[in-house]
Amino acid sequence: MYFWIGSGKHSTTIKNHRYLAKKEYTDKELIKGCCKGNLRFQELLYRRFYAFAMSVCIRYTTSRDDALEILNDGFMKVFDNISKYDQERPFKSWFRKILVNTALDRFRAGKRFRISTDIEEVEVAGEPELNRWMEAEEILLLLSGLPELYRVIFNLHEVEGYSHEEIAGMLDIAPGTSRSHLSRARMMLRRSYMEKLNKPYNEAI
Repeated sequence: MYFWIGSGKHSTTIKNHRYLAKKEYTDKELIKGCCKGNLRFQELLYRRFYAFAMSVCIRYTTSRDDALEILNDGFMKVFDNISKYDQERPFKSWFRKILVNTALDRFRAGKRFRISTDIEEVEVAGEPELNRWMEAEEILLLLSGLPELYRVIFNLHEVEGYSHEEIAGMLDIAPGTSRSHLSRARMMLRRSYMEKLNKPYNEAI
């Protein structure tokens, strides 16, 4: 049995050894094995953090296949740069940043979003606070209905915690554009949620 990671010329396969389940390794042991280029430990690390990685990647795509490509490319970057990882810091935080940057690289390379320049400095007041009317799981279910750039900005700001200035640098847009797109994303999510509940939507709320 084999599992696949990476895409295109960076893809590879790793054999599933029968002895994988003989010992439960700690995260640090797996990372040390990966630092040595051990395929057995790479597979174990992949399996251990697959669900976590997919939960990050799926928020930046509209399909599971696209999310899987980002996930696999992210794992390849981890394996290529694992020696640079500071083992005194949480692995998930380091890995999460790699996954987010990989998702952003994919968007930039494919030019999959358009930036509206006529609203770059628009400030939108009265934004609804999402946590007042929607649970986190419900937000994730509705994210796929947002335009790609709105979804990316929403995730970077609301989930990852980046400031509008940081997002502007990541996406080569003005901070005002990030703010206005986030506001519109929130409004669209609220509208979709109200429609789901068959309730009237009032933008002034």
